[in-house]
Amino acid sequence: MTINYKYKELKNISKISSPKNLIETMNFDSAILMSKEMLNNEEWDEELQKYAAKILEELRRKYPDEWNFSWKYDAFLGYVYDIISNYDKRYKFYEKAIKKAPFPTPPQLLIAIAGCCWAPGIPPITEKESIELVKQALSNKNYYEGVSLLRGLYKSIGNQEEQDYWERILENINEDESRLPPLDDLS
Repeated sequence: MTINYKYKELKNISKISSPKNLIETMNFDSAILMSKEMLNNEEWDEELQKYAAKILEELRRKYPDEWNFSWKYDAFLGYVYDIISNYDKRYKFYEKAIKKAPFPTPPQLLIAIAGCCWAPGIPPITEKESIELVKQALSNKNYYEGVSLLRGLYKSIGNQEEQDYWERILENINEDESRLPPLDDLS
């Protein structure tokens, strides 16, 4: 099912309907698609992105069975919170997704939660814990995003030797062939 909303339509929907009322008129899949459209709106409108988070929060309350069927919904909500800079909720939902995810944990999820070491205040995980998560994610394939993050983590902790090592790997990666599956891919 594909829904293509234009920016003005999405903006209008957000002005005339509360997320709770909107969810009452939609099925689970349609609401997920609308939240993705709002998140990735062509104007990159932050108010629509925040509205998308509210839709997803209402959706998980109204449809708990569908929501809990897949780790990907919690991961997507964590990703939404990352975009709107709600770092505590970002970590909370990535953590929920990890608890639901199959073993081995999907690399895109490990790398997403590893990025939670960089947040205002006291981050929920340390850079050293993040390094371990990224290495786990890269155990079968050097994903561009993971190698880039690992290089940055080593730079942040002042390990020049490891930073240089991962820089060389990054230079030799075919970026197009080594991308992680995106967290907004709910298929």
